[in-house]
Amino acid sequence: MSQAITTIFPSPVLQLLPLALDAASLRQQVIGANIANAGSVHADGSAWQPRKVSFEEGMRKLLEQSRITPPGLENARPRVVDDARAGSGIDVQVVGLSQTVLHHQALVKVISAELELLSLASNDGKK
Repeated sequence: MSQAITTIFPSPVLQLLPLALDAASLRQQVIGANIANAGSVHADGSAWQPRKVSFEEGMRKLLEQSRITPPGLENARPRVVDDARAGSGIDVQVVGLSQTVLHHQALVKVISAELELLSLASNDGKK
């Protein structure tokens, strides 16, 4: 989302939604890699370990501290980490991917609704 929009309209929603959307997109990529590499072995003989995206816990801490500011938001960026549930099978990954797709679609709808509200406000309620 454009930095100009969040500067002109400093809505916490418009600051948080792009991060959540980035996390959902990254999660789709990571789960795809987990599915593609399931059962494979590295050149050194070690088994592929699934990875996951860490985002929600950092965001929860940020919201608890009421630090929805640009410096605070930098600490809440999504990160790829090793998955502690190292035995996660393909079925678990596919379910996670389905959940992530639905989450991504919901985020896009929320962003669209938020921008529609801003459009109405800037046009004095006229479409």
